[in-house]
Amino acid sequence: MLESGTQVSESAIGDNTIRLNKAIAALSMGAIVGFIAGLISFHTSIAPTGYIQYGMFRLTASILQESLNKWMFLSIIVVSFVAFLVELRIRIKDRRALKVFWLSFVSILFFFLSTWALRRYWLPEKSFLMNILVHAEMFLLAIILGRVLMKMKWKTSLKLLRIRHTRKPGLVLIVFLLLLNLGIIIDRRINSPTGPNIVLIIVDTLRADHVGCYGYGRNTTPSIDRLSLNSILFKNAISAAPWTTPSIGSMFTSQYPAVLGFRDKPIIIDQRFLTLTEIFKENNYVTKGIISHAHVSSALGFDQGFDSYDEENAKGHGHISSPSITEKAICFLKTCKNRRFFLFLHYFDPHFDYILHEDYDYYPDYNGPLYSSQPIRELREKAPQMTADDARYIKALYDSEISFTDEHIGVVLDELKNLGLYDTTLIILTADHGEEFLERGDYWIGHTKKLYQEQIHVPLIMKLPGHNEQEIMHEYLGLINLMPTIVDYAGLWIPGEYRREGRTIDMSDIEELGNRAIFSQTRRWTSLQSVTWKGWKLIYNPIVKSRQLFNLQKDPAESRNLARENDKALNAMEIVLQKWNGQIKSRKTQAEEPDFAEEQKRHLRSLGYLQ
Repeated sequence: MLESGTQVSESAIGDNTIRLNKAIAALSMGAIVGFIAGLISFHTSIAPTGYIQYGMFRLTASILQESLNKWMFLSIIVVSFVAFLVELRIRIKDRRALKVFWLSFVSILFFFLSTWALRRYWLPEKSFLMNILVHAEMFLLAIILGRVLMKMKWKTSLKLLRIRHTRKPGLVLIVFLLLLNLGIIIDRRINSPTGPNIVLIIVDTLRADHVGCYGYGRNTTPSIDRLSLNSILFKNAISAAPWTTPSIGSMFTSQYPAVLGFRDKPIIIDQRFLTLTEIFKENNYVTKGIISHAHVSSALGFDQGFDSYDEENAKGHGHISSPSITEKAICFLKTCKNRRFFLFLHYFDPHFDYILHEDYDYYPDYNGPLYSSQPIRELREKAPQMTADDARYIKALYDSEISFTDEHIGVVLDELKNLGLYDTTLIILTADHGEEFLERGDYWIGHTKKLYQEQIHVPLIMKLPGHNEQEIMHEYLGLINLMPTIVDYAGLWIPGEYRREGRTIDMSDIEELGNRAIFSQTRRWTSLQSVTWKGWKLIYNPIVKSRQLFNLQKDPAESRNLARENDKALNAMEIVLQKWNGQIKSRKTQAEEPDFAEEQKRHLRSLGYLQ
C-alpha cells in the first residue's frame, strides 16, 4: 500500500512538473512573440520623430516601454490561453463537447463581426465602450486561434510553438521589461523636475481690443485683468495665422505655418517637429491637455507629448464648454498639486456661433432680426442688410461669450491660489486669433481669410513665478516665440539640433526685441502674407500682387493704405518679406491631411472650415 501511494504521489508530482514546464514555456514563447511585435511597434512610433537625433532618450525609452508593455502582455495572454486550449483538447473526447465547441465558435465569430461593425460605424473613436470592445475582441480572437490550433495534433502544436527552445530567451526578455519599467520609475523619482509648474491658457477667437487690460471700454474680462496686474502684459502680440490649427501649431512648434505645411485645410502636424509639450515630457513633467475644438485634436497630432489629452468638449459650435474645461482643470490640479506639471487649457466659447449668457447681456434692448446662437452662415448671408445696430448686437453677443469664458478662467486662477500654486506657477494666457465684425466694408464676419489687426492682434499675458507687479511691453512680437520663451523661463532648453524659427523673448534687451520682424500668413479662401516691423505693417497678396502698407503707430486701425505714398518704407518691408520667403521655401513640409470621422466633418462644415 505504501509503495502504491508513493507511486501515485510521484506520478502527481510528475504531472504537476510537466504542467509547470508547459506554463513556463508558453509564458516564454508569449514574451518572445510580444517582444518582436513590440519592437516593430516601437520602430513605427519612433521613426517619424526626431527623439534620438535630438537626444531625447526619456521619451524614446517611454515609447519603448509602452510598446513592450502592451505587446508582451497581450502576447503572453494569447499564447498562454492557446496553450491551455491545446491542452484542453486532449481531454475532450465526446461529440457533445465538440458540438458545444462549434456553437461557441460561431457565436464568438458573430460577436466579433458585430462589435467590429459597431466600432466602425457608430461609436466615437475615444469612447470608454470602444476600449472595452477592443479588449473583448482581442480575448475572443485568442479563443478562436486556440480552437483552430485544437484541430492540430498535440505534437504538431508543440512544434509550432517551439516550447523547448524558448524558455531562457523568453524569461530574459521578461526580466528586461521589468528592469525597463523599474528604471523609468526610478528616473522619474530621482530626476523629478525642479522648474515651475506651467499653465498655458489659449482662448479661441479672443481679439486683444475686447479685453479690459488692453483698453476695452466694456468690463468683459475682470479675471484676466486681475491676472495682468501680477504679470508681464504684452500689448502687441501677433498671431502667425488667423485660424486655429496653424496658429496653435506654430505656437507649439515654433515654426511658421508654411514650414508646417499649411495651405487651405487642417493638416496633421508632422511628428518630426518638436512640440512644447514634448520638451516638458522629456524633463519628467506630468503633461495634460484639455481642449474644446476639433482643430487641435489628436487626429491632427496635437496630443504629441501629452500623458493625457482630453477631447470630450470638442462637440461643435453650439456646445458651451467653459464650465467643463474648468471642472476638468480643477480636478487635475487637485490630483497633481504635489507634482510638476504642464497643463494646457483651450477655451472655445468666444468662437462663433455667438451665444448670449444671461449674466452678461450687454445689449438687452436690442429688437432687431438677429438672435443668440444664430449660425454663422446665416449671419454672413444677412451681413449686407445689417444695420449699425445689428453689428453692435453681434459684438455684444461676442462680448457675452468672452465674459462667460473669463468667469471660468477666474475659477481656475482662484483654485491655483487655494492650492498654494499661484505664486510658483508660470501662467501664460493668450489667443490663437481674433475676430472681424464688418470692419472692412466687405460684410465679413469671422476670421481665417484676412491679416488685419482685428484677426491677428491677440492678448499675451505672462505671470512669472514670484512676479507680483505689472510690467507692460509695447514692442511688437510674434507668438512663434512663445515655445522657446516658455521653455527658457522654466529653466529648460530645446535641443540644439532642432531648427526653430522663434527666439526667446529677452526682456532685458528691448531694442533687439523691437527690431524683430513678425510674419503672419493665411491661405484659406485667399493667399496673404504680412510682415510687421518697426511700427510698419505690409500685407501682400502673391496671387494678384497687391500691397497694403500701414503705419501702425499712427494708424492702428489700418484705415489708410500708404503703399503708393511711401516708397522707401514699402521697399524696406518688401525686402524683409522676400528674404523671409526665401528662408522658409526650402523648409516647407508636404503635410498629410487628416481623415476626420463623419461627425467631425459635419461639425467642421458647420463652422465653414470644410466644403
